[in-house]
Amino acid sequence: MKNIHIGRLIICSSLALWAMGCGPQPKPEELTQLEALRMSEESAAINQAAPEAFRISTTLTQRSVEAWQRGELAQARTFASLGQRQYATAQAEATRIESEARQVAAEAEINTLTQQMETLRARQDGLEKSIALMKTNISTADMANVEHRIQMALTERERAVGVEGDVLQREVFLAAEAKLAEARDRSAHGRREEAGRAAEEARLLYVQVFEAAQPIFAQKLDSARSAQRQRQLFEEAQAIVGPSYVLTDMRSTRVIFAGSFDRDRVVILPSKLDAFRRLAEMARKYEDATIVIEGFTQTRTSQFFEVSQRRADAVRDFLISQGIAHNRIITTARGRDSIRYNENVTANRGLNDRVEISLTLP
Repeated sequence: MKNIHIGRLIICSSLALWAMGCGPQPKPEELTQLEALRMSEESAAINQAAPEAFRISTTLTQRSVEAWQRGELAQARTFASLGQRQYATAQAEATRIESEARQVAAEAEINTLTQQMETLRARQDGLEKSIALMKTNISTADMANVEHRIQMALTERERAVGVEGDVLQREVFLAAEAKLAEARDRSAHGRREEAGRAAEEARLLYVQVFEAAQPIFAQKLDSARSAQRQRQLFEEAQAIVGPSYVLTDMRSTRVIFAGSFDRDRVVILPSKLDAFRRLAEMARKYEDATIVIEGFTQTRTSQFFEVSQRRADAVRDFLISQGIAHNRIITTARGRDSIRYNENVTANRGLNDRVEISLTLP
């Protein structure tokens, strides 16, 4: 009877604890959000890029789960909130590292293409001189003359080399070289008729090389000129906001206008207007560039999607007021999806109240 009495007391105590809310509690929303972040597709990449910050986020997640399982909901929420901030830190660090890597690669590509541009310019100058020489020869010389035929072949050879035909059409170019050597040999031995035929064949082969290589050369020249414009745009953007706030991937130049708004506000801060005016001047100069404006907020913004869209629209309207055609501009809301500046540092929070403007040349 005594054991039965004790058992009843235990059951009654358990029922009392359950009634008082001491049983299993729903998982805190902060912990659910943190776990969802860590299960996202980008999580593995963030872990690889910023392992230390990600490890701290993992530790805080575990502590939050343990506190929740003990029924200590306030402590679980605290750990989960800290874990979310640490995850944002890791995310920002990964984004920074990725941006820097793209920046280094893009600058290397720009330097390579700039060097190619100088080479192509030199070849273009030589090509123009060759064409002028060929026109002079045609108007003043007798086509039946063997020496002249050889000279005409040499002129076409220069044109072919001027568009990198010796590389782009190497097999045909070598055949032309062989025919030219044959023409010189026959001429040296007094076999002028054979020399004339060989020189003409060489000339025609060089023409074939030029016509096949010229479109490819022109495309390379256009690419080099485009790269040069991209570099110029990139450097001009750096002069507006500083090197730390401009990124490029060789397809577009992204300008970061950090801290351009007060929290929860959509009016551009007066201190930032001059930078936006200068950007508008640059956009007018590069009139064929497409402009994409992305709006962002810090994490503490409640209506983050609406606020970020209105910020992008406010900058669009300002650029239009500065003479930029509306059909060149695209706006989009990014909300708090991409926290570029670590908000664990209080001074950084306002930097995430920003827009980022990408200018893409055709």
